[in-house]
Amino acid sequence: MEPLNELLQRSGQGDAAAFRQLYDVTSPRLFALCKRLLRDEALAEDVLQEGFVKVWHNAAQFSASKASAMTWMTTIVRNQALDKLRQAQSRPVTVEDGEYETLEFASLEPEPDALQQMGEDAQRLMHCLDQLKPEQRECILQAFYHGKTHEELAQALAKPLGTVKAWIRRGLEQLKGCLQ
Repeated sequence: MEPLNELLQRSGQGDAAAFRQLYDVTSPRLFALCKRLLRDEALAEDVLQEGFVKVWHNAAQFSASKASAMTWMTTIVRNQALDKLRQAQSRPVTVEDGEYETLEFASLEPEPDALQQMGEDAQRLMHCLDQLKPEQRECILQAFYHGKTHEELAQALAKPLGTVKAWIRRGLEQLKGCLQ
């Protein structure tokens, strides 16, 4: 059994020491996600804490057969951050349109040392993302990593809303098939 999965399952049984270990190992990555979505360090800290409270209260519902512990916790914390954005009726501050239009500024190939640090799940996800059509990959990455709504993507790409939704839906279906 993977160490994080075991720690999360033990947390679900009320093991506070396991939860403390889980927090120590996963909080840096989850905090980085919060900061990226919220673009406010203090707000990101609050959301991370709220996310971990939810993780603690719902850890007993975790099923390793459905997702890895990191994926499960990332989903909870990401949703918490997006809820906070919606509550404030604000969107993340975006970089000026002239600076970058797409994710082309980033190399699609990670550096060798980054590959070594990435977990097996992340490597599988990258492989599966590479299998998607460019517009599907772009929309999914913008939606899930930058918190863009379907409407914002449609407007930015000058495409009909239905087209963007279809790209995302089909892309997620492909990812699900590839990751199983």
